[in-house]
Amino acid sequence: MQNIYFISDVHIDAENKNVTNKFLKFINDKNTDMKELYILGDLFEFWIDDKYDIKKNSKVISALQSISKKGVKVFFIHGNRDFMIGNTFSKKTNIKILPENHILRINNREILLTHGDLLCTDDIDYQKFRKVIRNKLVIKTFNLFNNSLKKRIANYLRRKSKQITSQKSENIMDVNEKTVLSFYKKYNTDIIIQGHTHRKNIHTIKTKNKNYMRYVLGDWHNSPSYIILKNNKMELFDI
Repeated sequence: MQNIYFISDVHIDAENKNVTNKFLKFINDKNTDMKELYILGDLFEFWIDDKYDIKKNSKVISALQSISKKGVKVFFIHGNRDFMIGNTFSKKTNIKILPENHILRINNREILLTHGDLLCTDDIDYQKFRKVIRNKLVIKTFNLFNNSLKKRIANYLRRKSKQITSQKSENIMDVNEKTVLSFYKKYNTDIIIQGHTHRKNIHTIKTKNKNYMRYVLGDWHNSPSYIILKNNKMELFDI
């Protein structure tokens, strides 16, 4: 029986061999019983350009190519760190890039897959910044720059993000429960799988008519985890 796997927030950095090796081992160990793999964003710590970053992460690219050739279907949702991943990466790895909110339909179930940052609506400054940085014109302009300038901009934004994040309360950076409920209703599902917050957990919301489940994947620097959907049963595992 081949299973469906879900991961998020690996945050692979070419300068951090520990996380890279952890991911490569996971791919090598699990691909034999893996039918599909869904990567829910932030596979990489940052991504500025397909051509540049594909070369820099050659071992990871090779591993993804390898499991794809073995018949594993791999899907990817952009995270807040690697939303610049584009068509070249997709063609090189044979990974299909999904929309930021994707409904997985399987065994008469509908599961919403999302990176998770759109659920964190209490972080107003981030949501405003997200709209700007994801603007098509902004992305088009950024792509006109050379790699050196792109890297300087990316490093500046990372430093700025860490500085701002350190000054925010934990609650602001977590999901907003009303927003979560609105997503259940909007996408007509009772299951959400997400990453982004790095707060590995399984949440249950009970109402009169239905129970809602939300699975949160941990980040691979602190609490690496994965989810398996097997025989219509969902389980969250540590690595």
